[in-house]
Amino acid sequence: MKRFSLALLALATAFATALTANAETLTLTGAGSNQVDGDYAYPYYLSVNGATSVDMMCLSFDNEISVGESWYVTESTPTSVDQLEAAWLLEDAVTTPANDIADQLAAWSLFASGPYPTMTTDANEQLALAGANYGSVDAANFTIYTPDGYELNIPQTFIGETPIPEPSSLLLLGTGLFGLAVIVFRKNRTSGLVLHS
Repeated sequence: MKRFSLALLALATAFATALTANAETLTLTGAGSNQVDGDYAYPYYLSVNGATSVDMMCLSFDNEISVGESWYVTESTPTSVDQLEAAWLLEDAVTTPANDIADQLAAWSLFASGPYPTMTTDANEQLALAGANYGSVDAANFTIYTPDGYELNIPQTFIGETPIPEPSSLLLLGTGLFGLAVIVFRKNRTSGLVLHS
């Protein structure tokens, strides 16, 4: 029983480690029709590990990527004020499409280390609103995708809404946990250890 418990603990630790590592592959699959000074702006369509593409907002104006390009990223939850402001801007772009270019410009202004497109009055207003409202953002609803192993933030960093696990993944996890429970029950029953209250 001790060996089984240790094996179960080791399995749980390995599973938890795999969940926290969050190294993924991000692929640019397309972009919307919005442009600023000839550069595409929100929405960008990206796929994480080959899954269905979702729309995300670019946080790195300094670098370029091409449709079909893939790179390794680390997923993280927004924690800094700038990241939470970017989450607010993405949320606003999703809920109010009329603001999407202004929201994109404001997000670029938060993270760009070099020149970026000229801020419009609307973008400055959105940046001020993000600064005033970032505290209302539920960070758990957003994911930052930061490139791994690249210098100078190349390719680009993106923010997207946190994906909801597929029902099939949850079913697989539940089946595995049920199987472990059955094994423990049978092991206890055959060894004569029956727990009664």
